[in-house]
Amino acid sequence: MNRVGRVALRGGALVAALYASACGVVAAAYRPFLYPAPGRADPPVPADATTLEAHASDGATARALRFGPAPADAPLTVVFFHGNGELAEDNAGLARALASRGWSVVLAEYRGYGRSRAAGSPSERGLYDDAEAILGATGAPGDHVVLMGFSLGTGVATEMAARGHGRALVLLAPYTSIPAVAARHVPIFPMPLLLGDRFDSASKAARVELPALVAQGDRDEVVPFDMGETIAHALPHGRFVAVSGAHHVDMFETDEHLMQKIIDFLIEVTP
Repeated sequence: MNRVGRVALRGGALVAALYASACGVVAAAYRPFLYPAPGRADPPVPADATTLEAHASDGATARALRFGPAPADAPLTVVFFHGNGELAEDNAGLARALASRGWSVVLAEYRGYGRSRAAGSPSERGLYDDAEAILGATGAPGDHVVLMGFSLGTGVATEMAARGHGRALVLLAPYTSIPAVAARHVPIFPMPLLLGDRFDSASKAARVELPALVAQGDRDEVVPFDMGETIAHALPHGRFVAVSGAHHVDMFETDEHLMQKIIDFLIEVTP
């Protein structure tokens, strides 16, 4: 091999080594990016809310906020799972809108976040454990529970539905899987091989027999619009609402009728 060939070979080996190292960094350090829990101090519990405490199977204590009547006194209980950069109380407005119907609304919190930050570091399994504990702690009959999620929380809601929880499912800006979203944003890395937290809703959707409503903004810059369509079509009883002009976080502001569409759907498919 001549000198040019040897230099090219060494260069290729160096590039391969650097790429492998970068892959290792991604695999080891992605969780702070997947779970960027806001660091702000918890505000007081809203005057119109109460705190719900639940104990996960691994011993962690998860907390949630409940608006509206107690589940035992409500015809419907909506359990909401928030996005990765939010806290439970960030969705108090949504909770109040649903509670105004006489429904009980529970805003679930994840370990490592807000009032549950002391429960440990967030992970896919940990979020599922917290969600299942909170569902059990509501005391609501399973056929009176609606599972609702936004962004990261859609993966949690879908997992709970696949486990047999709930009477209906509402997904706002859902993804097919976390590695699939990451691959769209950083295609240079083999994300399906690097990310251990998968939230693979696409593989679970066919097992979810609940009536489901999926809404996605057609200008969503975080979760590609086609992923919402894919999930809606994969759900055996899925309906899809395209929110024209909406980005990832402004669907309700862009479509002032979206909340009513959700309410109408829930009235139709639940007791």
